Amino acid sequence: MAHPTRTLPNVSTPDPAPEGPPPLRGLRLAALGLQAVVAALLLLLGVAAAITRLSDHLELLLVGWSMAGSHEPNGMIAVGTGAGLLVATLGILLASWRLQARSWWRIGLGYVVLGAVLSYLAHDDAAIRRPLTVEELSPAFPGADASFSVLMRYGRDHPFGRNFKAPPFKDPYPNLVPYPPGPWRDTLAAHRAELEAHWRDLAPERAWLAELNAFDRIGDLTPARMDAEILAFQPIRTASQHGIAIASLQALDGRGDDAIDTLLPLLQLSRKLQPYSRTLVRTMISVVMEHLSLSTATFILDTAAVSPAARARLAAALAGGDPEAGARHLLTSEYAFELGTFGGMRIGDILAESGHGEDRPWLRRAFNAASPLVYNPRATFNLCGDLFGDLQDLAGRRQIAQLNPRTEKFIERDSRPSFKNLFGKLLVRMVIPAYTKVIENYWRNQDERAALLARVTKS
Repeated sequence: MAHPTRTLPNVSTPDPAPEGPPPLRGLRLAALGLQAVVAALLLLLGVAAAITRLSDHLELLLVGWSMAGSHEPNGMIAVGTGAGLLVATLGILLASWRLQARSWWRIGLGYVVLGAVLSYLAHDDAAIRRPLTVEELSPAFPGADASFSVLMRYGRDHPFGRNFKAPPFKDPYPNLVPYPPGPWRDTLAAHRAELEAHWRDLAPERAWLAELNAFDRIGDLTPARMDAEILAFQPIRTASQHGIAIASLQALDGRGDDAIDTLLPLLQLSRKLQPYSRTLVRTMISVVMEHLSLSTATFILDTAAVSPAARARLAAALAGGDPEAGARHLLTSEYAFELGTFGGMRIGDILAESGHGEDRPWLRRAFNAASPLVYNPRATFNLCGDLFGDLQDLAGRRQIAQLNPRTEKFIERDSRPSFKNLFGKLLVRMVIPAYTKVIENYWRNQDERAALLARVTKS
């Protein structure tokens, strides 16, 4: 008996649910595309933070963009970064389309997750732990504006400073430092005529230094800006070098008192420039000037007879000051200036201001758009503030051997690239210099000054 044909139930996979009209599918694709781009950027950010080699390349990108003449390595790194972003975006979009295309709630959940991650990245410290302005560090005082105006007559952008040309020497160019004594004597003998002629030619600069030294204190009203006018190094360096040379020649001629009187304005001025300085440039110019003056004073005392009255004048110029406060001020001024200059800027503005990025405004705008997610300014400056606080304390207590280890710890641990505040940590690694040599030079001067003071007051 034939059995009736039975129709088996259909157990195959059901057809996909309709995806809706084309406009709806396009909207889904656009939503997923935007999600994929953001996710790819976060993925690359995490990879760059996790892999040292990639974070180093990113640091090179930032350094190269902010420096002139570095377009080629910039282009290579930028192309590689763009290619990686494109591949990551397409991969995430493909995966998202396969997994989420039929579900708006999954797309919404993806945006919630991304929003939480972006909020985490944008969250910054509540406040700066070590707020300090250059005005608080180096306040104005009666007469500060007048002394500062005279000082900046030879500013880097002032006509006198910009157009200054050091008088030339015949070959070989002399090494105008007063040590060791033997080579210094040889230099003076070989170039005596030139040095004396130059000293006459430097009459305007000598008058400037004399007018400046007439002030009891020399103020600093430099604003915390990258484009702020700073003291030109060449005029004051040239006048100082020729001044110590003339004083040394006077000592060789047996005119010890005249040598001291020629030297004293340079020594006095070098010390007056330091207490109110707002910039490391001004401080270092004065530290170098002081070292030359102290070494020349030793040369004079070793070479010629100096009267008790001249010794007393020299002792007065050497006395006073607070070496520990000066060492602390040197580092504190750097922190205050950096905080005042960059504290309120976005990352693109910082890179452009600190280099030559104005020829690529589109890149500046791109960095600024991403700034809240890759740069937390208060957290970044709290990192710097903690470092400078420690360095300032070490410098003041003269624990010079601990300066490099503290800086290395900052670079290797405190500012190690991370997913959060990646560009902030890369930025501080770019701009934190080694201060050991600076502090060594400062304390060397203090020792030399104390030894000289003891020598001239002994008898």
